[in-house]
Amino acid sequence: MKRLLLLMLALAVLAAGCHKEEKKVVLDKSYRLLVNFDGKYGYCDRGGIMVIPPRYPSAAMFSEGLATVNINGKDGFIDANGNIAIPATYDAASIFLGNRAAVRKKDRWGYINPAGQEITDFDYISTFGFSDGVAAVVVQKGEGAKAGYIDPNGKFVIKPQFDDASHFSEGLAAVKVDKKHGFIDKTGKMVIPAQFYEAAMFRDGLAMVKINGKYGKIGYIDHTGKFVIPADYQEGTTFNNGVAAVTKGDGKWKLIDTTGKPLLDRDFKGPTVFSEGLAPVMEKGKVGYMDKNGKMVIDPEFESGSIFVEGLAPVQVKGKLGYIDRKGKLVIEARYAWDQRAIDQYTHYYTHFVKDQQKDK
Repeated sequence: MKRLLLLMLALAVLAAGCHKEEKKVVLDKSYRLLVNFDGKYGYCDRGGIMVIPPRYPSAAMFSEGLATVNINGKDGFIDANGNIAIPATYDAASIFLGNRAAVRKKDRWGYINPAGQEITDFDYISTFGFSDGVAAVVVQKGEGAKAGYIDPNGKFVIKPQFDDASHFSEGLAAVKVDKKHGFIDKTGKMVIPAQFYEAAMFRDGLAMVKINGKYGKIGYIDHTGKFVIPADYQEGTTFNNGVAAVTKGDGKWKLIDTTGKPLLDRDFKGPTVFSEGLAPVMEKGKVGYMDKNGKMVIDPEFESGSIFVEGLAPVQVKGKLGYIDRKGKLVIEARYAWDQRAIDQYTHYYTHFVKDQQKDK
């Protein structure tokens, strides 16, 4: 009996030792904008003041108070004041989502927390950001690979069984089984059968899907898998701010609402995205910003432009990047390089991982 008690005690100690207590860090989450100046990346504040000098050959946007930067060929993380928060020891790193960032050592990925602790083993072939408390990961399975979902501690909550997977949005995630895509819920149950050639994330209650193969048509389904907007289009965008752009492949794009009804009685030469109630639109070779009534509230005077984020939008003036406010005033001087890769980071993040606010600000 005594030996059994000692064995149980030893096992309890071992179990306690296997559970790593997470360190907590308090981070300054002041807003920082990633900018490219003479081929180096740095960060300025909302007023255009350079807070972190341009000294990195590559860098990513700030997320959850930290940003990935490259130092001497390795990736690490800095805080909002430019201090090294997590040393640059990784071969690659993602932004933080859900208090976790994916980092790579050689050819395998794992996850760290904001304190720099390695929370999971480095077992993953590829990874996705955390959303709804889980992340899709791909692991080796025999001679192939399968995707499943882990919790923030690295425990599989949905076992690796899919040929591809994406992040959860509105409680559902698109997964691939053989050559078809369907949607699962947080338990791993296939709630919308795998029947689509392609499937995008849910946004504003709808997901864009493609039927009838590579050259098929796209439409939009609801959470039950029912087509709310028929698959009549050649291409489309996910919904944002209650609006999506679609085309029948004739070079004309229309903006539609979540019922499929045209938002405006006009066509566009390309797709656009509404954010904070405004969308960049090209008019006679210049970009301006339009509201949902079709009114050009910021005159088309810029060479290029992207969506509004936190009240600011990047615009191109004489080949350089600056930022305007919602009144069209240039609040950050156009003196930085127009870096599409950096700009696209913000577009992707705010249209995929930030909860959509359909109300115009």
